[in-house]
Amino acid sequence: MSEALFHERVDNLFLHVEEILDEADSDIDFVNSSGLLTISCENKSQVILSRQPPLKQIWLACLAGGLHFELVQGTWLLTTDNSQTLGQCLTQALQQQAAETFDCSLLDGLQD
Repeated sequence: MSEALFHERVDNLFLHVEEILDEADSDIDFVNSSGLLTISCENKSQVILSRQPPLKQIWLACLAGGLHFELVQGTWLLTTDNSQTLGQCLTQALQQQAAETFDCSLLDGLQD
């Protein structure tokens, strides 16, 4: 995948995350700037999605730790064992930190 295509796909993914957060009746704020999507929860914790162009990965930083994802057949999967999707992990992180339920499963398969 070219770097331009990588950026296009990540831009699209971040846009969909923003739409999920916008549509929720929630006190979560977010800022998309300089390759980072920073999600601020009401309890002052943050969930951060960052693009890593040299590796063609997306990194998720949350209270549970740092997770790395790569695009495999149209879905962002954990690099360690491909056992979980970005959508699953983001849903879990937001539920843990914001104490609210978000359905981020729409992100899975988005890149087909």
